[in-house]
Amino acid sequence: MNIRMYHDLEAQLEEEIWELGEDAAHTLPLDSNLAVEKAQKAWDLIPEPKHKWGITGVTLHQYVQILNYNGHTQRSVELLNEEILDLEGTGYRIIHAEPYIQMAETLLHQSKPVLAHEYLQKAYSIGRARAFRDQPELYLEIAKSKALDEQDILLQFAALDVNAKFLSDLKDNKQTL
Repeated sequence: MNIRMYHDLEAQLEEEIWELGEDAAHTLPLDSNLAVEKAQKAWDLIPEPKHKWGITGVTLHQYVQILNYNGHTQRSVELLNEEILDLEGTGYRIIHAEPYIQMAETLLHQSKPVLAHEYLQKAYSIGRARAFRDQPELYLEIAKSKALDEQDILLQFAALDVNAKFLSDLKDNKQTL
């Protein structure tokens, strides 16, 4: 089975999309609404069909993280569903587990650990433990688990989320000093 090849956009457009995404990420947590606007604008600049471009994955995953930060998880689910449907519908071998991990994370934000478990298992089937290298340890534990304690998973995830925001705030406060 072949691996999907992505295409480059014209350099100036790609640079504009990249800069908007970086600006959006650096705007958090100071102005989360402006971060959403910038990330949306970067996403809108990607021409259709969106999922054939090399910059799409980075832009989309950054946009989803910002949406989730702002509690817009339903929009994240819609965008990730489009990406996953595109991946699974192309007939190419899927080598990146990130969309499945992000979908699981979004579903955990929505307090849906059973569905999140399914997506984490799919991610594990794609990349094994390697797919979770840059992820919280909890995600790999969920992916490998046979039985779920839904309440425990949600409590552990809430602790992760609180810690991530706290560390982000600390980092931003340190930079402004």
